[in-house]
Amino acid sequence: MKRIFTALKMMGSLALCAALLAGCAVLPADSAPEAAPPADPLTGLEARCPGQRPVAVTIANGTASTTQWGISAASVVLEARTADYGDTSLCLVYPSVDTMPQVGPVTEGEDLYWRLLVGQQVLPVQRGGGVFDQNYLDYYSLRAVDALEVGKNAFSCTAVWQNAPLWYTSGGAVSGVLSSLNISASLMESRVTSAASTASGSGASGGAALTVPPLLPQAVDGKLPDATAPGAQNVRICFDEANATGFAYDEARGQYAMLHADGTPQLDAGSGRQAAFDNLLVLFSGSTLRDDGHTYDYDLTMGGGVWLNGGHLWYLTWTQGSDSTFRLYDADGRLLTLEAGTSYIALVSSVTGQELTVTNAAGENLIQ
Repeated sequence: MKRIFTALKMMGSLALCAALLAGCAVLPADSAPEAAPPADPLTGLEARCPGQRPVAVTIANGTASTTQWGISAASVVLEARTADYGDTSLCLVYPSVDTMPQVGPVTEGEDLYWRLLVGQQVLPVQRGGGVFDQNYLDYYSLRAVDALEVGKNAFSCTAVWQNAPLWYTSGGAVSGVLSSLNISASLMESRVTSAASTASGSGASGGAALTVPPLLPQAVDGKLPDATAPGAQNVRICFDEANATGFAYDEARGQYAMLHADGTPQLDAGSGRQAAFDNLLVLFSGSTLRDDGHTYDYDLTMGGGVWLNGGHLWYLTWTQGSDSTFRLYDADGRLLTLEAGTSYIALVSSVTGQELTVTNAAGENLIQ
């Protein structure tokens, strides 16, 4: 009996060793858990174009610019009043040149937008710019794709709205002039970049692509609306008497649909779709007039604001971040992580006439 037990024990040991050896034959000796794919610095979703520079295009947003291309495809849209005259402009941001559709009407660049997006190494696209815009680009050695420099090599002007020429471009057109301008579409190594594995195994070297910090703290499992968050149906951001942007929550889409100042849908002339966003951020910031007496200089160090998502509203405070451009806190001072997705961000200052109105389904104003 003892011999039988010993034989069975040896057979069991041999079987265990065989199983272990078989397992080792399947798994490499240095196997490690597969790294998560890099996140898009603009949305928090899985990156569509790892290692590529985002592209930021300033477009006109006045009454003479109702025809707008590319607005529904932007990952992020920025808006602010940058001078005490004229209309606001929009800054449309895309993950890369390859994802950029037809965009326009392209207008003057604004250093405020480049300051907000410097951490993401954006490629600016503009049609001229003021002295502060040019000074900022020169100081940080940023090369923009400028319609006043490259003309019809990358821009077209075959459309007119109310006698105003509408300049537009596209990712393909911009890509065609990058080499002649000595501009790279890829991220460049810097103190803020890091390497991340790509799902496809393609990247800068050894299957790794450079990444940059996100614009906003976002995650797929970010903070969700809760029972204490007030319902927020309609939003109106008034930049002055003539400039306002509105939103209405579309429950079917789960997004805030963008409206012109007169309440009509803000449509994309290219796709025919109404622009809509998962997140709305209205950030309050101090501002002062610059030396020219007309343009505003915004304080980008800290401020208050509101976040809207899923038909609800939260109050927040914001500061400059290290892991992301903005660091956000909820009303109780806890770090806030937003839901991943597209975002509209407005900077509103203390300038007379700028105000925010948010109403619930009953029409009651939530902003006191």
